[in-house]
Amino acid sequence: MELLKEWLLGVLAVSFLTAAAQIIMPDGAVKQVGRLACGLILFLAIIRPLLGMDYGSLSQVIRDYQEELSAQQETLEKTGKELTGDIIAEETDAYIQDMTEELGLDCQIAVEWSWEGETPAPVRAIVTGELSDGDWAALTEALVRDFGLEREQIVYQEPEDKEGT
Repeated sequence: MELLKEWLLGVLAVSFLTAAAQIIMPDGAVKQVGRLACGLILFLAIIRPLLGMDYGSLSQVIRDYQEELSAQQETLEKTGKELTGDIIAEETDAYIQDMTEELGLDCQIAVEWSWEGETPAPVRAIVTGELSDGDWAALTEALVRDFGLEREQIVYQEPEDKEGT
């Protein structure tokens, strides 16, 4: 910001000096040559930052910026995937709760997800609860139908604390 301020003050100072010089110049050929000289001086004052620029360091600054931008983009993509996974997990839990209530079942279901490309896909469902054979079959059918799981990806477990139920 300081460099911009210095450059702008320099251009303004040269502008005032060239304007004052043109006012006091006599008419004729001297004024035409003076006007050309003042224009060149003002032009040089305007492009002075470009003449003294270190292009090697500028290219390094650009490379550093691109690397930082890439890192930020990766972080945003990772955060986006995590948020998507969280939303899907919440929606899945709510859907599973509704599904088990509709089937009249008393069990807990945890779905494990894996990222395949841009979208998460269910890879396994772990069902914990004491269910009859008919309930297990109905639940298996619902999980296969609604989540696209294979029967082998559905794991049934008895509750660990049988005395409390």
